[in-house]
Amino acid sequence: MLDLVFGLNTRLGRLQFFLATLVLAVVMTAICFVVAMSVLRNVNSANIRPDDLLKNGGIIAAMAFFAIATIELYSMRFRDIGWDPACVVPAWIALMIVDYVVAMKFPAYALGQEHTGTVVGSIANLVLTLALLFWPGRERYT
Repeated sequence: MLDLVFGLNTRLGRLQFFLATLVLAVVMTAICFVVAMSVLRNVNSANIRPDDLLKNGGIIAAMAFFAIATIELYSMRFRDIGWDPACVVPAWIALMIVDYVVAMKFPAYALGQEHTGTVVGSIANLVLTLALLFWPGRERYT
């Protein structure tokens, strides 16, 4: 059970990955709802700004939890496919950082005025997500 929670050497099949992603989405929705309600109860909602929300410890903890859980799920699925998560995950993160920098420095390449990504980054995310959902896993991990 702890292998599945920490995902150190666990493999995750396509259906398990899909169901775990759905469960994570439901859990994160519930966490965001609880944190938002606690913030709105403690702050005057007429004067609230997005910067004020990011100063809340609950939101920071929720963001960290979501990032760690997502990276663990992706790493388990990459391992099942046979790709090395130590190479694929940092490369994916680096691609998203470069995509963000390009979108900020060259707004004409961004998807919209308020968007922080480009078409290339969106296509890369789509392809990688489809690979995680539909690429068959290996029978044995070597």
